[in-house]
Amino acid sequence: MSRIRILLVGPVLGLSIGVSCSSNSTTPYSYLPRCKVTPSDPAWPSSLEWQKLNSSIGGSLLQTVPAASSCYANNPFGAPDSCGDVSYGWGYSYFHASLPESIDYPIWANNSCLPPNATGYDTSLGCHVGGYPSFIVNATTPVQIATALKWASDRNIRVVVKGTGHDLNGRSTGAFSLSIWTRHLNHLQIDNSWRVPGSNDTAQVLITGSGNNWGDAVLYSLSHNRVVTSGVDRTVGLGGFIQGGGHGPLSSTYGLAADQLLQVTVATVAGDVLVCNLSQNEDLFWALRGGGGGQYGVVTEYVLLTYPNPATLTSASISLAAANMSDYRDTTVNATWAAFAQLMSSFPDIMDQGVTGSGAAFTGDSASGILGLPGPIPGVLLSFNVWALNITSDAMNSLLGPLRTKILSNMSDPSLISVDISNSSTTTNYTDFFEAINASPSTAGQISLITSRLLGRAQLSDLAIDEVASYLQRIMVSQTEMHGTMLTIGLQGGPGPRNVPQERRGAVNPVWRNIYVHVISGGANVDTITSTPGSALHKAGEWLETNKEAVFREWAPETGSYMNEANPFNSEWKHDFYGTSYERLVRIKRQFDPTYTLSVWSGVDSDFWEYNMDSGKLCQTA
Repeated sequence: MSRIRILLVGPVLGLSIGVSCSSNSTTPYSYLPRCKVTPSDPAWPSSLEWQKLNSSIGGSLLQTVPAASSCYANNPFGAPDSCGDVSYGWGYSYFHASLPESIDYPIWANNSCLPPNATGYDTSLGCHVGGYPSFIVNATTPVQIATALKWASDRNIRVVVKGTGHDLNGRSTGAFSLSIWTRHLNHLQIDNSWRVPGSNDTAQVLITGSGNNWGDAVLYSLSHNRVVTSGVDRTVGLGGFIQGGGHGPLSSTYGLAADQLLQVTVATVAGDVLVCNLSQNEDLFWALRGGGGGQYGVVTEYVLLTYPNPATLTSASISLAAANMSDYRDTTVNATWAAFAQLMSSFPDIMDQGVTGSGAAFTGDSASGILGLPGPIPGVLLSFNVWALNITSDAMNSLLGPLRTKILSNMSDPSLISVDISNSSTTTNYTDFFEAINASPSTAGQISLITSRLLGRAQLSDLAIDEVASYLQRIMVSQTEMHGTMLTIGLQGGPGPRNVPQERRGAVNPVWRNIYVHVISGGANVDTITSTPGSALHKAGEWLETNKEAVFREWAPETGSYMNEANPFNSEWKHDFYGTSYERLVRIKRQFDPTYTLSVWSGVDSDFWEYNMDSGKLCQTA
């Protein structure tokens, strides 16, 4: 890529640090320095040491150059792209994926160098490396990564991992870190007779570098008449997605992305490159199948099960709203929530018959910009798409037809509600389907802080409709009431995760085996005008804890959250993200990363560490 340059001269620019870190025998890990090293510490490597690292990894080391530097006087970092190009691309995921340092949601990089049109831009703050990594390994081989990991571990330097930077909770960036950029580990191969380790069986697999995105992987597989259990968004990378579990259009049919792993290759902080499967390095293999990305090592290659290209894919749409969008009476508002609850309670039954899908519910003004409505909506509005593999349109219509009758028959006044279920349509081309759900480019550059929950029959079908309606209404509150909020709904559990053979189940939170629906909620104000990004995120996290997490715990205490789309400030993250897998993951973390070189928000054993976004320090808490 034309913008990638080696810059290994001059000072490292970052946040101001006033206190050096030293060992503290009272910490839980007294053999480690209390803090990761920063440029203000005497132990920070000299320019000559960084140059030696660069030589040892084939000249692949980059010093961070914030892309938006060109938007500031005299372009202090010499960024190669014009400010106009940066400003245009800033709102799209593909642009951040192309940059070694950047991520989709720059607030997690402390808004360190933003173009003028970006959310959080303040000209008085200037442009700094700040919350971005100090250096980046533009990796093309596993050996480069293993060498860099060992070098950083020996020098007490924090390491983060970036594939595409499509990251909702800041795991792929961090001040004063060395970043491993995996984007150019992008080989792809279909093997229709891959030998399964430890058996005489063969499997039809996709062998893929961890830096590919799902657009690359899906379309390549389809060119060989196979499909993989991808994410919905083509710009999402494979790395953190798979290691966090990974759900998408086919997960309710075949299981999560992590369930498809037959083998991984991983570089470790000990400087090793390990092949992990059911026959060797089994513990690490188990952890990498759903135990969270960027924590145990850096995966460089996946071997994933593939499936036959579906003969047909049949889809339909469901919409639900007040019949009169100007009717704000309590009776109408309450009717919309009751209808919404009735539909949600119906999802487990239709999912067990092969139907899946995704959509969103809106309140207040939240639907105006997305759906083009003129003003706030009464109650709640739902827009949903459903699909099923290898069934006819008539069969799909038969499955969905009773839904409308069921919803309206439970209304005291059905005339208050509009329920529309379209006639289904069928395609024989999964490529067309995947392209259609990616018709609009994936957006980025905004502020992200969300919470999520996994819901099963106990939370949907087994409760009274008024109870479900009450929980939905409570979970869709907004910190700014009239703004309303959006609830993203995915039918990503059900038969697929439930029927995955035991030997293919890794560390992914076991509650996935019993749930049907995944919901994501926002609504918190992240105020970066009067607060620093770190302070603003923490304050918003506190609001979510009180107003969303508490409701989810009341509604679904035994389930959890999907860690890739969750609130990293959730006080019960161990239970919600990892479930009963957590204690075994702690042992594996301590075995393969004893220096805690790899650190992420709400990662395994991270309660002994605190990352202060204002100072850039990563230190032990005790």
